[in-house]
Amino acid sequence: MLRTAIATTALVLLTLMTACGTPPSGRPAAGVLFNPRSDDYPFSKAVRVGDMLYLSGALGLTDDGKAIVEGGIVAETERTMALIGQTLDEYGLTYADIVKCTVMLSNMDEWPAFNEIYARYFEPGRYPARSAMGVKALALGARLELECWAYAPRSR
Repeated sequence: MLRTAIATTALVLLTLMTACGTPPSGRPAAGVLFNPRSDDYPFSKAVRVGDMLYLSGALGLTDDGKAIVEGGIVAETERTMALIGQTLDEYGLTYADIVKCTVMLSNMDEWPAFNEIYARYFEPGRYPARSAMGVKALALGARLELECWAYAPRSR
């Protein structure tokens, strides 16, 4: 399963690099919009490429972004989904625009509790494509990391 996740990630990165490219100047290709984070973590909150918005993996972070909210998988899932919603809102998008999610759980026994909360954010029958995997550990001791892709047509 880990090999599949690594291969999938490599394929996505290769696709993005091929589609966007980085010219010799070191600047990203036209049409790529980076949304930097307000903290010191070395990755963008989201990157827009054409009509797609790629959200970085979200954790159930406290307001200062330095710790995970207390309360277990329920509190982490609710906070993670709220943070994803904030990022979507910055682009005029909603949960209905999400087309793909990757779920990473440090304890697969918590998958049913995660699913119960996650499902509330989508219209029944219109769930994004999704992969879920159990992982040994996540940043900051999180139980959950959720990465999403959203369709973000520029014509809106």
